[in-house]
Amino acid sequence: MRWILLTAFLVLSGFTLSVFGGAWPQSDLEWRILGELRWPRAMAALLVGSVLGVCGLFLQVVLRNPLAEPYILGVSGGASVAVMLSALIGLSSVFLPLFAMIGSLATLALLLSLTRMGRSDPIRLLLTGVLLSAGAGALGSLILTFSDPVRTQVSLIWLMGDLSGAGVSTLWLLPWLGFLVLATRASRLLDVFNRGPDAASMLGMNVVRVRSFLIVIAGILTALAVSVAGPIGFVGLLVPHAVRLLMPTRTHRTWLPMCAGLGGALLLWADWLGRAVADPIQIPAGVVMAMLGIPVLLVLLGRIYAAR
Repeated sequence: MRWILLTAFLVLSGFTLSVFGGAWPQSDLEWRILGELRWPRAMAALLVGSVLGVCGLFLQVVLRNPLAEPYILGVSGGASVAVMLSALIGLSSVFLPLFAMIGSLATLALLLSLTRMGRSDPIRLLLTGVLLSAGAGALGSLILTFSDPVRTQVSLIWLMGDLSGAGVSTLWLLPWLGFLVLATRASRLLDVFNRGPDAASMLGMNVVRVRSFLIVIAGILTALAVSVAGPIGFVGLLVPHAVRLLMPTRTHRTWLPMCAGLGGALLLWADWLGRAVADPIQIPAGVVMAMLGIPVLLVLLGRIYAAR
């Protein structure tokens, strides 16, 4: 219970800082900025972080790899290529989320076709995702070489995981909460799958179907997150490990909502730190997450292997 309360406190405090910035609005203009810019940005950070935390938990269970995270499937790489392509042909930045979504879903479809709709073993899925991500990175660099530097400036900032132009309506919170409730009620499938494919098959689970379903869900959710905020790493990698260390109950009924809450809190605080540390310069949230995530990941890995 204390970790649940701490996560709730981190979410509320991070959201308050992200919206109000430590100061109460004093004029109508400041209230308008709060309502039209800061509130949608805070909602975007909360929802994107929550989505990435849940997707990280899904993929670490399905791929049976503690280093698996949403972008390991190459979804963010496909989004990057699509965004670079939009800059090459000179489209407005308004179309960046749409192109990112198209590129992400196209990469996911290619991944599933190459791995026979997820019927391959987890190692092949993981390696195929890594190869697609590397190939997309090379293709994106090639496109960037032929692009106009002025037109690509916005795209480059977006590819750092920038939330300055992101905005999500509060209405999106309702379907996401509904999904979390359904996923939590069905979390027993994750508990069974976590025992291993052989044990899950002996208990009557269709391992291939469940694996394919979870990969598709994680891929679509990651594509939605990328289309809103760009590629932000380490959230889906760190959050599941942190939740397992804080709450060693070994039940996904508890882990899943905790990953959602802690992921949202983490990205909210990262976005606020990016704005507060070097004000008036804004550091993209993706850069802050990388700077925070690498040392924290080293500490977490040390604790995991020390416990063994």
